[in-house]
Amino acid sequence: MSKTLTALVDRVGNEQLLTKPLESARKFWLFGLGAYSLACKSGARTLETLVQQGKAFEPKARQQIAEKSAELLSSASGKFQRGEELVKERLIRPLDFLVVASKRDVELLTMRVIQLSAEVRSLTGGKAKPIAKPLSKPSSKPAARVAAKPEAKPAVADASPMMASAA
Repeated sequence: MSKTLTALVDRVGNEQLLTKPLESARKFWLFGLGAYSLACKSGARTLETLVQQGKAFEPKARQQIAEKSAELLSSASGKFQRGEELVKERLIRPLDFLVVASKRDVELLTMRVIQLSAEVRSLTGGKAKPIAKPLSKPSSKPAARVAAKPEAKPAVADASPMMASAA
């Protein structure tokens, strides 16, 4: 080969060597942009498809949720009723058997005793004397109420089974 031909081949070869990396880099850049564009388009299409499928599935999902919540509520209410039965069976029934008075029962009985004492005093003309001294001093509220309305009778007998037997 001649020197000029070799110089020409060298010059063309060098230019090609320089342009090939630039072209390759540009092709990679365009490839990346194309992939991004395709992902955006298919992503939007996929999103629309998922939204449509979600709309179609929504009634079925609501029905399943309603069924499951009804099942859970019935299960919970059954367990709650069983708990109530256990409390009644193991706590309240033994207390009823023992006839344990509640604080309200004692207060109602105290008011009734004060009322009956006032009625006895009024019937005997104030001559009846107490046989024994009371253990505790009754509060001033029931006494004031009795003094204000000695003939009024509260519905104490309906308050508790123990009160019915005491009256």
